[in-house]
Amino acid sequence: MIDAVVLAGGEGRRMGGQDKGLVELSGRPLAEWVLDALKRQTKPVEHVLISANRNLPEYARYGYPVLRDVYPGQSGPLAGIHAAMLGTPADYLLAVPCDIPFLPADLLEKLWQALQASHADLVYARAGTEPAYSAVCLMRRSVLDGLTERLARQELRLGSWYAAINAIPVDMPAGSLRNLNTPDDLAELATRLAGAETIPMAGELTHFNARGEAHMVGVGAKDETHRIARAEGEIRMLPDTLRKIDAGASKGDVLGVARVAAIMASKKTADLIPLCHPLPLTRIEVEFIVDRPRNTVICRVTSETVGRTGVEMEALTAVSVGLLTIYDMLKAVDRSMTIGCIRLLEKVGGKSGHWLAGDSIPL
Repeated sequence: MIDAVVLAGGEGRRMGGQDKGLVELSGRPLAEWVLDALKRQTKPVEHVLISANRNLPEYARYGYPVLRDVYPGQSGPLAGIHAAMLGTPADYLLAVPCDIPFLPADLLEKLWQALQASHADLVYARAGTEPAYSAVCLMRRSVLDGLTERLARQELRLGSWYAAINAIPVDMPAGSLRNLNTPDDLAELATRLAGAETIPMAGELTHFNARGEAHMVGVGAKDETHRIARAEGEIRMLPDTLRKIDAGASKGDVLGVARVAAIMASKKTADLIPLCHPLPLTRIEVEFIVDRPRNTVICRVTSETVGRTGVEMEALTAVSVGLLTIYDMLKAVDRSMTIGCIRLLEKVGGKSGHWLAGDSIPL
């Protein structure tokens, strides 16, 4: 089980002593932005806790447990982590500061993969060389005893704690963990949001402006780059239905028609998904894999372009329509078919770089 704690118990000295988690960005407290970002994680957490030492009723209105530091004297993030570990039985704890409003959606997934692939006690996110990002971390419960001893000795620095245990960094895209330390940082970001400017931070819902209104993301200032996206999905059916595909169903070549439908759908994505940009696709490759032991047909699509925005939606739309076409052509003999597992496998290009699903094989 993985729980998460939002660290809002600091003194906020660089914010003039304000309770930073309750400082508002575009009319919403910073802690609220972070709580929403946790809800959007591709790997979900079980429970969320809030570490706070002031204004506890304000934090409690979000419906999550609010924990004070056990050790008095504003002991910083270590004290908040310590309080959260005492307040949860979870085997793993994700800690995130309250001043990073746009957490990457795959933050926990990347940290989890790194922790499981290593023998580390703790992994922490690192975006560039900014040391402030080290407070974003995922740890094993086994660190609690040593952390308690450090706090009792008033050894409060994160870096020193990391050095004393087996802690390793996990690199994130540059700029993806921007924190708001000062009123100037806050004002700059608020101004950009008020102008409905797209903030290139992972985890942000870019199709909504600060007023919650839908808008098409502006991409005119971006450079044209080579972009690729791969997606897949599957349709499961009865064994007799699958045999009809092999033998040639009454409506002809099922997979051949579905392949053409997928290609056409990829080219029509902007007409089907309201806020997608029309793209000049340079390649659409559709592959069907028949998995007989599972009575399943898997559809995989690769979409490619040279442009200012990605082709993930084109690949996903192609997969969806390809599978729906198979259903349409076979529904007369099997209405129990189920379509599912539609997902992005990989994306290449653009400012966010290369993204790969954890169980996927790269291009």
